[in-house]
This record gives sequence, structure tokens and C-alpha cells, in this order.
Amino acid sequence: MDQKVTVNRRLVGCLALAFLAGAVVAFTSEGDSVNLWQGICTRVGVVLGALWLALPKDGTLGKWAEVSMTKLALIVLGLIVVVRAPQRYVPILLAVAAIGRYLRPRDKPRPPREFT
Repeated sequence: MDQKVTVNRRLVGCLALAFLAGAVVAFTSEGDSVNLWQGICTRVGVVLGALWLALPKDGTLGKWAEVSMTKLALIVLGLIVVVRAPQRYVPILLAVAAIGRYLRPRDKPRPPREFT
């Protein structure tokens, strides 16, 4: 599945830098509404920077193209549940992860490589 991402990675990076530069300019300015703009520019710049880091360099979606909507919904639901009550669900999550690690199929041994 070679799908092209329609988001321009270079443009996202430039926008992230522009918003972070705007946050620096707002930090050096004075006024009542400056804190509002500084917060907005900082948050948007950080999110765009994270998006820029997450986008692949070659324009393909990579492994995220193989994730089904059901798996994605279960991951998001699991994160919401764990964040709302971590004292209750983190031990359960760790136990399920340990059991899953123990019960997973063993890796097949690979034949030795020959270098010529």
C-alpha cells in the first residue's frame, strides 16, 4: 500500500518555526493580550513540530496505513480509560501485557547469513 501523504512536510515545518518565532516575539513584548497570543503560538508551534516529526520523509504513510479503525478505536478507548483512573487500570494493563508477552508465538530462527 503505497499511498502518498497530501500534507507537505516542509510547509508544516516552516509553519511550526513561524509559530514558535511568534511565541518568542510575544514573549519579548508587553501588554494584556500578549499572553494569549504567546500561549496560542506556543501550543500550535509545538503541535505542528510534533506533526512535522511524525510525518515520514518519503511521503508514504508507512505502518500507520495498516492500522484498522477497530484497533485505533480500542487504543484510544484504552488510553482514555487508563488516564481517567490510573490507580485501578495500570496494574491490569501491565498484567495483560505480561500475559500477552508470555503467550505470543516464538520467533522463528533465522538461517545464518553468508557474507561473500
